[in-house]
Amino acid sequence: MCAFFAENTLSFALREKTKSIHDRTDHRIMSMGLFSSLNGYRMFLLSQYIFHRDIVKIYEGETLIRLLPDLKSRNRFACIEADMHDLDLPQPPASSGDVIPFNPSVAVGWLYVAEGSKLGANILSRMSLALGLTESFGARHLAPAPEGRGQSWKVFKAAIDGAELDRTMCVSAAEEAFARFSTCLDLAQKLLGEDGAEEAARSRVAL
Repeated sequence: MCAFFAENTLSFALREKTKSIHDRTDHRIMSMGLFSSLNGYRMFLLSQYIFHRDIVKIYEGETLIRLLPDLKSRNRFACIEADMHDLDLPQPPASSGDVIPFNPSVAVGWLYVAEGSKLGANILSRMSLALGLTESFGARHLAPAPEGRGQSWKVFKAAIDGAELDRTMCVSAAEEAFARFSTCLDLAQKLLGEDGAEEAARSRVAL
C-alpha cells in the first residue's frame, strides 16, 4: 500500500483521487441544462435509471450487508422506477451481462459514487421543485434518507473506513462509476432523441 493510502482514510482517499472526474461529471450535468426543463430532467432521470440498474445487485451482496446493515434501504432503484412511471418514461432495454464484476472493493467504489450523489441531490431536489416535481412525484429518488443526508453519509464513510478493502481497487472502481454515469447520459440522450437534448441546452442559460 502506498504512503497516501496508509496515511489517510479510504473515504478521504476516494474524495481526493476522484476529485477531477467528479468535478467534470458535475460540470457536464449542469452545462447540459438538465434541470432547466422537464425534457432535460427526463434525460437526467433516464440516465439515473440506467446507472442504478447497473448497480442494483450490489445492494444484495451479503458481504456488503455485513459491512452496511442498512444497505438494502439505501437502494434508490425502486424510487427511480416510480419516478419513471410518473413521467411516462418507458424502461430502456437491459444491457447484456453485468456491468460490474462483483468484488467487495469494486462494489464499495461504485457505492461511494452512488451514496455521495445523495449529498448533491439536496440541490437537485430544490431545482426539481421549479419543474413541478416533488419527493412524492417524479423526484422521489432525490429525497433524503429518513435520518438525513449528512448522517447517512457519515455512517457510510465510517463503515468503509473501518473495512479491510483494496484501496487502489476502490478508487479505480469509483473512477469507472463516474465514467459510467457520463456514458449513461449519452445513452439517455440517444434514447430520448435530439429534440429533448436541444431544448435542455437552450434552457441552460436559466440555471
